[in-house]
Amino acid sequence: MDEIPIEKVIRSRRRTVSLEVTPHATLIVRAPHRAPASFIEEMIGEKRSWILRKMEEMRQRPALFVHEYMEGELFFFLGRSYPLHIVDDGGSAIERTDRLCISRTLLPDIRNRLKLWYMQEAHKEIHARCMWFSMKTGHTPASIRITDARQRWGSCTHKGGLNFSWRLVQAPPEIVDYVVVHEIVHISQHDHSRKFWAKVKEIMPDYERRREWLRENERLLRI
Repeated sequence: MDEIPIEKVIRSRRRTVSLEVTPHATLIVRAPHRAPASFIEEMIGEKRSWILRKMEEMRQRPALFVHEYMEGELFFFLGRSYPLHIVDDGGSAIERTDRLCISRTLLPDIRNRLKLWYMQEAHKEIHARCMWFSMKTGHTPASIRITDARQRWGSCTHKGGLNFSWRLVQAPPEIVDYVVVHEIVHISQHDHSRKFWAKVKEIMPDYERRREWLRENERLLRI
């Protein structure tokens, strides 16, 4: 039988075990601190067919972008593509017009500069959407953080703090909203039970379409 590659096992104060197939077609296991390894192995065995099917789906999807940070290369922001434009007389700030303009002087550190720019923009955009849905639902996040997470678009701590990967701000606004709603509902409903998804659907009736878009296109957003 094919061996299922496990990228990592993440233990936390969560109550249930969850299995996540990554864009690299490996498996991440999230489990409670006290969950026995034998229980995790048994669950993986029970879900084996699903895991292998999802891994094959990931292998069939478009390859991950590998940026070379060259003139004209496309970068996404809120679902729209912006060609990279290197200017000779720019300052230290990155400017977004119909292009993404960056000074030639920043080229030696361009990857980190772009990442910082994305993080700053993600904080503004995602924070605003969190506040909107907080008012709409009555669930107030204890905190909102933008992280460098590569495998999760968002997460909710046991104290109600919300974390979002800066990479999410590359997606269309409606997809950003789906992840925001997903995590805001977790403030009151920590699992992925039917009750959880019913609450998500009450706020966002077409959440399944948005979730499917993210599954199909997530590789395009992982720079």
